[in-house]
Amino acid sequence: MDNLTANNTLLALLLALQDLEASLTEQEQAAFTDIAYQLQLEPDAWESDIAPSLVSIIQVNPNLNQRYQTAKSQLDTVSDTLPPDVLPTSAELEYVASTTAPKTRGFPPVADEFESDSLEINNIAIDILSQPNPSATAKKLSSLERLKQFLQKPIVNT
Repeated sequence: MDNLTANNTLLALLLALQDLEASLTEQEQAAFTDIAYQLQLEPDAWESDIAPSLVSIIQVNPNLNQRYQTAKSQLDTVSDTLPPDVLPTSAELEYVASTTAPKTRGFPPVADEFESDSLEINNIAIDILSQPNPSATAKKLSSLERLKQFLQKPIVNT
């Protein structure tokens, strides 16, 4: 799994869900739950199965797709310079998530700091997408709002 591509895709989806005004359909929610399950069980199938399925789910919803494409292009431009304080954390998600929702994890902790951050994004995406209403959960994450504000700042060359 290409961590940068996967992280940008997952973060763009979370930002799009946060900005989505209309509710997801039951089919979309079920599809996102399936994606979370696939991310949990087979993260190595990202390029072959998960990413294509995820993109096709996003493309069916024009409003979600538009927000996703905007966020994805912004993330692709600055992803290697994202400050850690704008990324969602498991502690923040635990605070805002429903206590009745199942807690899932895709990977055990690892020692490599970069990979650990990358897996954390994967785990946050799993947790949010497996919620009964992923869009409502994403809206409660203040770190996604900070990430959105960071992406909207003009890029200054130093």
